[in-house]
Amino acid sequence: MVRGAARGVLGGAVGTGAMALAAHRRRRRFTRRHGVTPDEAGVVLDYDDSDHVVIAASTLLRHVVGWEPRSREGRRALFWVVHWGYGSAVGAAHVALQHPLPREPAAGLAFFAGSQVMALGLFPVLGGTPPPWRWERRLVVTSFVQHAIYAGGVAATNTVTARYVRAHPDR
Repeated sequence: MVRGAARGVLGGAVGTGAMALAAHRRRRRFTRRHGVTPDEAGVVLDYDDSDHVVIAASTLLRHVVGWEPRSREGRRALFWVVHWGYGSAVGAAHVALQHPLPREPAAGLAFFAGSQVMALGLFPVLGGTPPPWRWERRLVVTSFVQHAIYAGGVAATNTVTARYVRAHPDR
């Protein structure tokens, strides 16, 4: 159980890293093309890489513990804690899916679908975005691509670590 959770968190961290790298490259490409950062231009390239993450987390924190970050630095720190913490922890769900769906790509596709549904639901409910059917097309496409990158990284890592665990049951 602990080993599976650890594998899932590792897979989630790898998937989050892949997603963060893709977002970084998209921000750099935007900046080269327009001469300003997306933030300076007031453009959201991806809700998963925006203040909407902080808005969602702050909404939960305010309701659960009565606190939310007030400073720019506090909001940025909260973004990174949520981005990496949530993304890593959710990777454990893929390990759970590997039991009823032991062959890839079934578990990875189910995990991708669940990740995408969470994004499409959580951002409008907690993050202050419009409902998904009102998102700009480029944001919908970006969301699907980013979650495919994330789910692919999680599934690949969890598949490799599952093989390792089966080959080395005493470790």
